[in-house]
Amino acid sequence: MKLIFFSVVVFSVIGLAIPSFVQSITADHLESGIGIFKNENQINTILSKDSKYEIFVWVEIRNAQGELVSVLESMHGELIPHEITDYTFNENFGKKEIITFDNIKYEKRQFIDQQTISNEFTDIITIRTIHSCGDIGGHPDVCIHIFQARGVVLYVEKDDVIKNQWVILREIN
Repeated sequence: MKLIFFSVVVFSVIGLAIPSFVQSITADHLESGIGIFKNENQINTILSKDSKYEIFVWVEIRNAQGELVSVLESMHGELIPHEITDYTFNENFGKKEIITFDNIKYEKRQFIDQQTISNEFTDIITIRTIHSCGDIGGHPDVCIHIFQARGVVLYVEKDDVIKNQWVILREIN
């Protein structure tokens, strides 16, 4: 009898815990409008050309001696069609500049990041990203790619330095 009572109590606690866990995971998916996540495993992104943003990335690769190995550039990219993108743009980039391009006013921000390759030989698909980490849309301890740009596949060697220079424009209404 004690075993049956114990089993009922344990399964009741588990039964109450699971819905609250599922609710936090699916909270973003139940928002009205477009959320951050498509489902529990995929981020909801759109092409920048279909948004108020324009994304430009220049990638410079130098070897351990500082000699130029390669320069790549990417126009356009993907982003999350959510207020988290505006927040990241407003809070995490440098000085704001207003420019006019093709008779459209934009707010311009720049961001530079850099990494040194620590593996012996690595092939890298150059998907450059700017990400945000934390408790996002009911998903605890995640890092999501707010902005991303694609490039070509390239090979780098140990101690090569990859420098990404981002220019992101947001159309001003």
